[in-house]
Amino acid sequence: MLNAQDTQYTLKEDAQIHYQPQVSNPLPGEAIAMLVKGERILKPKVVMLDGASIGDVDRVALRAHLEGWLERHIANVLEPLVALEDMGDAKAPVKGIAFQVYQALGIAAREQLEDLIGELDADDRQDLRAKKIRLGPILVFIPALNKPAAVRLRALLWGLWNDKDLPMDCPKDGIVSFAVDSKAVDKAFYQAIAYPVYGGRAIRIDMLDRVISGVYDAAEGGKFKAAHQWAEWLGCSIEGLYEVLEAMGHQKVYDPAEAVEEAGREAQSEVAVKSLEEEVVAEADAGNAAKDEKALQEKPEQEKAEQVKPELATFRLKKGKAFSKNKPVFKQSQGKQGKNFKDKPKGKRSKTANRSPKIMSTGPEKRLEDSPFAVLEQLKQKSNEKK
Repeated sequence: MLNAQDTQYTLKEDAQIHYQPQVSNPLPGEAIAMLVKGERILKPKVVMLDGASIGDVDRVALRAHLEGWLERHIANVLEPLVALEDMGDAKAPVKGIAFQVYQALGIAAREQLEDLIGELDADDRQDLRAKKIRLGPILVFIPALNKPAAVRLRALLWGLWNDKDLPMDCPKDGIVSFAVDSKAVDKAFYQAIAYPVYGGRAIRIDMLDRVISGVYDAAEGGKFKAAHQWAEWLGCSIEGLYEVLEAMGHQKVYDPAEAVEEAGREAQSEVAVKSLEEEVVAEADAGNAAKDEKALQEKPEQEKAEQVKPELATFRLKKGKAFSKNKPVFKQSQGKQGKNFKDKPKGKRSKTANRSPKIMSTGPEKRLEDSPFAVLEQLKQKSNEKK
């Protein structure tokens, strides 16, 4: 055992260390020791299990050997985190940020570090990047620690340090986000393993940071419109995305879907609509049978080409230091000189303007006379003439 290779030892999620005497055997073998809380979160202690089959090997020597193995194991799996133990001659603000990120297992709330971040210069920020620390708008974290092995090990270390029953309930390997009960779960635990909880979802920090960057890019005048792509990144529904954005502190100010529902309720109050729709169906059945057959044949191709996506809700950006990003006067796509639209006169929206939601379509352009609303209007006029 004292001469065994590191691969012959395995740390399980219940904090037990297993030994496999056969080098080529992939099974973990028999439990011989376990971890207990130590003086620091990354420095747990090793204790030998009573009744462990270790033969005539000295228990004190074996425990010291396992402590050395454990130190190497943690340094290998959590290398960027362990590297923060030695900050060299870095300045005080850099060391302060690194220390708090280290204590939090690689992820800390930015609002707790704002004073230190405000003291950083360009060289200091480069020192943090060299240590693989990212200063995100909401969280300061180490992206390299998102790997499943690092997530599981941090879950174990956090559980030991906080006197929790093991094993901890870890996310499935590689999962981007999943639903949780925000009132019941330990948010500190999920944040420590790089799955912060927002809006009833535990979200992997790299994808959460990606959505936050998308919010910045979309923000104009203190507001932004949600994007379908953000929901795809998080692997959740549009309603789920809205809950995440609101949990971040953004306020929904307009939802086109709600406007459509309101418009639908108003339309249902018109009794004449039903009779006119029946008349449209009757005329279509009588005079357009051939055209309908052709439309049925072309329908699959049209549906594939259109790929319509409804307009999503608009939110008011959360106020605060983390959301005070200064945007450039012009965008790259506008050329070198750019354009300033601040002096452009603002038109007044008509009270009778159509407030139905905008849609994005890649399908063929539709003629106005083919619109169902145009047909309906013609039928209404026809009905009035009969009267």
